[in-house]
Amino acid sequence: MTEQRTTSRSPSANASPRTEDDPPGAAYSIRDVSRLFDLPESRLRYWSQTGFIQASIRVKGRTWYSFRDLIGIKVARELLAAGLTLQTVRRSLDALRVKLPEVDQPLSRLRIRCEHERVIVETSERSFEAATGQGLLDFSVQSLHQQASQVLAIPRAQEHAGEDDRSAYEWFMIACERERAWDGEDPDDAAFLDARQGYDRALDLDPEFAAAYTNLGALLAAVGDLDGARDHFDQALRCDPDQPEAQSNLAALALRMGDHDTAIAGYRMLLRAAPDHLEAHYGLARALLAVGGKGQALAHLERFCAGVDGLAPAQKDGSLKERRQQVTKVIQALRRELGTG
Repeated sequence: MTEQRTTSRSPSANASPRTEDDPPGAAYSIRDVSRLFDLPESRLRYWSQTGFIQASIRVKGRTWYSFRDLIGIKVARELLAAGLTLQTVRRSLDALRVKLPEVDQPLSRLRIRCEHERVIVETSERSFEAATGQGLLDFSVQSLHQQASQVLAIPRAQEHAGEDDRSAYEWFMIACERERAWDGEDPDDAAFLDARQGYDRALDLDPEFAAAYTNLGALLAAVGDLDGARDHFDQALRCDPDQPEAQSNLAALALRMGDHDTAIAGYRMLLRAAPDHLEAHYGLARALLAVGGKGQALAHLERFCAGVDGLAPAQKDGSLKERRQQVTKVIQALRRELGTG
């Protein structure tokens, strides 16, 4: 696929700066936050990219979550679990971002709860409504403070020691190399884990790196994490709306999930921009066959074969040659059935 790097986006204007009431050393990596709240890293990245909740600390090109950010994630997680809409939760979070800096005492001494339609923040001196919401939410920030401190106490195995000087592109290339070494099946294989970590590190350094989102999404799809894969392909297209690999992968994901109409629409959209895209012709033919469009499928299979035949020998790996042979048999069967050959 095309290797691409885009410009890193600056932190959101809504991000809260680190303050004195953060616990000592309170800079939490995305892995820390994932472990603390039992949330997939892909979900946290998606929240960040959509502006829902973002890490507010940036040091030497890396982003970290502050303790104030953890409060927002805790509130969001509980309210979403209680069935509130994303729009309602977003309003509550926006209000908390405004109100929490006005609190004079340390954040760890607060208590936050939801009563019917009101999110309430309690201090030792007063209580105030943060925003309108629904559901049940009642948690002590002190307990979150203690849990977060425990997460920081867990050894990070020198997570990034000696690696801070590498660029996002260098991490991307390392991940690509490790992905090529993966057998394509075992998610516990060291090559898979290294590749995933490499793409994660590239995205930590450059949150607009479309190709890294696409490759990481493909890795997740290969091991069955379809929701995570879709999130990453969506993010790739947000960074680069014209990236054909992400468009093709999203359509392939829809086909894999049995959503043939979405797959057909996705492949056709891609082919309007890239008429010779081999995988789009191949995938569109499969989707059309699934809904009975044999004549159209035949045309796209023929385009696929013609495209493969036009490639240089070095571009035809064993898998592509094998598919070419299988498609030839399908074409022959369709021509007999349709009376065209």
